[in-house]
Amino acid sequence: MKRYSGLHDKLCTIENIEVADDNARKNKNKKYGINKHDKNRQYENEDLVYKLFNLKYKTSKYSLYKIYEPKERIIYRLPYYPDRIAHHAIMNVVKYIWTKSFIHNTYSCIEGRGIHLCANNLKRDLRKYPNKTKYCLKLDIRKFYPSIPHNGLKKCIRKKIKDKDFLMILDEIIDSTDNVRDVSSKLTNKIGIGVPIGNYLSQYFANLYLSELDHLCKEELKCKFYYRYADDNSYSK
Repeated sequence: MKRYSGLHDKLCTIENIEVADDNARKNKNKKYGINKHDKNRQYENEDLVYKLFNLKYKTSKYSLYKIYEPKERIIYRLPYYPDRIAHHAIMNVVKYIWTKSFIHNTYSCIEGRGIHLCANNLKRDLRKYPNKTKYCLKLDIRKFYPSIPHNGLKKCIRKKIKDKDFLMILDEIIDSTDNVRDVSSKLTNKIGIGVPIGNYLSQYFANLYLSELDHLCKEELKCKFYYRYADDNSYSK
């Protein structure tokens, strides 16, 4: 299995940060955090390059709020600058690497895929193979995002990435929720467990963590008709 290095250098360029800034603000130009950032945009973007390059970047304090769509969820929110820009900058570097490791029939947080493609492919297979698709097993992972163990997630990431400086930044982001307490859930009270719904990176972390299950089902268990989609992705911006 190929492991990638040289990612930290690709992350820490003003060009990458500016692209990340542009991507993070799409359809959000009236947001308070963006307007605040724009008052010192060039300076703050250059400062973010400096902090990432010198491993001085630290995740900001989270704010928490609840939504009920349709069930109660705790959403974690970070400031637009520096965190949302930093997360987009990271994904600019690793999105292609991680996407290559996913099976074709996982549809969440992947460009060109989504719930509509998943539904179309499912309908296609139901029509084409009626005798082989008589029965359906639908599974859901209870409180999946809050239950992802940090150590297990870090091991998954290290199977594709060996750049030590880049890994230090990812580890800091993964561990940034250790001091956040959600009294409504026992899972999120445990140190070293959980990625926050609402973080841009969390949807990719979740997909990466389940990738081994996907490969097990498709390649070892030979599940021809296997589809995975994560609905919590709609809350990650």
